[in-house]
Amino acid sequence: MDVAVKESRDIDKVVRLFEQHKDSPFTYLTNIPLVKMLSQLESFKIFVAEADGETVGCIHSLSYIYDCGYIGGLLVHKDFRGKGIGSRLLNAALNSLNTRYVYLFVEEKNTTAVRLVEKTGFKRIYRGRRYIVSTPLDEASGSLRITSDADWTSLKKSIGFKERNGVVNFGYYPVKITEKTFEDLRTSNKILRCGSIIAVIENSYGLTIGDHLYTFNERIVEKLSGIDESRSIVELNPFYTEPRLSDLIEMMNHLVSLGEVNLKTYDGDPVASGLPLTGRTGALIMEYGKI
Repeated sequence: MDVAVKESRDIDKVVRLFEQHKDSPFTYLTNIPLVKMLSQLESFKIFVAEADGETVGCIHSLSYIYDCGYIGGLLVHKDFRGKGIGSRLLNAALNSLNTRYVYLFVEEKNTTAVRLVEKTGFKRIYRGRRYIVSTPLDEASGSLRITSDADWTSLKKSIGFKERNGVVNFGYYPVKITEKTFEDLRTSNKILRCGSIIAVIENSYGLTIGDHLYTFNERIVEKLSGIDESRSIVELNPFYTEPRLSDLIEMMNHLVSLGEVNLKTYDGDPVASGLPLTGRTGALIMEYGKI
């Protein structure tokens, strides 16, 4: 049976495929409202695999910011797996992006998906970990100043930069911090310093659908309609010149006055693991670097 892979704007095809597999492992129905929202963006593309008029696979891609792209929503019909359709969809999504770096998320336990993306050329970076705080923590002294006094060399040498391969999260999606990106962020007042902490921050908004929180940064929100901007979120990606927990708490207490703070780091972060908060470990972040 011939299977054709092509670009499509028919969101219903994606919805039907996900709903058909709602009880299957590693099928995330949260992709449905995400695709519906992001389809408003010109840089968002959907690809489907079709056999005899039936949708048997799907994937989407997003050209993001700072020469970074994202791929998600890969799903192949259970009766068509093992036929190379997932690989074809993944390559179609990759070829649609003109960005230097491409990222995707995959659950570590989903060994089939991990093998597929690694075979395509993606490399494991780290497992994400998130902490959320909406009120000040009591442990900080309040004696440190928050400044923008940080430089590229210090960031590169900091704890966490190598472990994350220079990758941070902006509005859910990964972004590679190069020297050029760093200077742009510093000019935009999105690089902050608090003692031993060098933080990359982003202003984002939270949208809750069902029991899931979607986070979009302001660069995405301004292009979307139907987004409730009332839930302000400050995304904090911390790096450390020295492993001092008190400095991190100081930074979080400063930022929480601006909105809910989502601290985004890597599983194994030696400083954030000492916070008096319960963290949540996420999926593997995978990176594809185009030459």
